[in-house]
Amino acid sequence: MTQQTINHFSASDSIGSANSNSTKVEEFAAFTRGRLSLDRSVWYSGQLMTFLATAEDTQGKFALIEAVARRGNDPPPHIHHREEEAFYVLEGEMTFSVGGQTIKATPGTMVCLPREVAHSFVIDSEQVRMLILLTPAGFEGWFKEFGVPAPAMTSPPQAEVPYSDIQRMLEAGPRYGIEFVTRES
Repeated sequence: MTQQTINHFSASDSIGSANSNSTKVEEFAAFTRGRLSLDRSVWYSGQLMTFLATAEDTQGKFALIEAVARRGNDPPPHIHHREEEAFYVLEGEMTFSVGGQTIKATPGTMVCLPREVAHSFVIDSEQVRMLILLTPAGFEGWFKEFGVPAPAMTSPPQAEVPYSDIQRMLEAGPRYGIEFVTRES
């Protein structure tokens, strides 16, 4: 058997071409943007969010976001009807509440939040840096819609979300498959 180097493959190429039942390989493009990508960052609800991968990059399969947030920037309990969320804590400490369970997350902890289950979190440390994985992609559009382009790679000034924004979020919830709940179930 000869060793073969593959420099590029496309959807028309296949793995195991000697086999008539070969599996087609979907075309994927590698991309890199680095952490400090101002053109892909927003300030959302007191957080700096940088979109490392979006639906456009991954054919809708997943989105990956790096977020930096401060204590007090905690979402209300909510349910995602379309996607799973996974949080990987890089720096700081958080406490998640999911389906009646409490999970303390420190650096190196990954917390997976299934769709259709109420969840929320509290930032315990002064600041937290985390990766957020959404599968499938799409919900990153929520952060873009309700965020503003980040003018700098810093956390935004501390501010309360105006009532008008809360009303818009409640109205947009069904479009993004998110439901805000008064208590977690």
